[in-house]
Amino acid sequence: MKSPMKSVPAGGKLNLFFMEMIIVLFFFSIASAVILNAFAASDRLSRESGRLERMSFCAQSAAEIFSETGSLPQTLEKLFGSNSYDIRGDEHALQVRLPLTEECAYSPENAELYMLVSVESEEPEGLSEMHIVFTDGSDGEVLYEIMAGAYLPGKGTVS
Repeated sequence: MKSPMKSVPAGGKLNLFFMEMIIVLFFFSIASAVILNAFAASDRLSRESGRLERMSFCAQSAAEIFSETGSLPQTLEKLFGSNSYDIRGDEHALQVRLPLTEECAYSPENAELYMLVSVESEEPEGLSEMHIVFTDGSDGEVLYEIMAGAYLPGKGTVS
């Protein structure tokens, strides 16, 4: 019986073919690793973009409701429902920290992020500023921040 090793000539074309196939497989494995890394990064960026979009929509809604009502408690009630929120401050500066889910729904039990809302006004009538900051629930990193102003004319004045 002939040995298979003796049937292949030393330094023949078969050895070069196997070397070329090993190099091609090595190249394809590196290329597939790079492509999989790119897909994973794009998935992460897509999720982060959706999260930022929901936060910006929530902040925009709060600013628009505040410009209509002029009251932080009414704004929170219209935005999140009639819950009792721990609003701190005086008549010139109010602040509240709300636990939210990823979809910006009020949830003290499942807080994935926090919305810190502060309202400052110099006078009861006039310009009020609303500052909204979203932070991560786990490490407190600032994710999104917006500042909005609303002119609230006096109730007896004609606009």
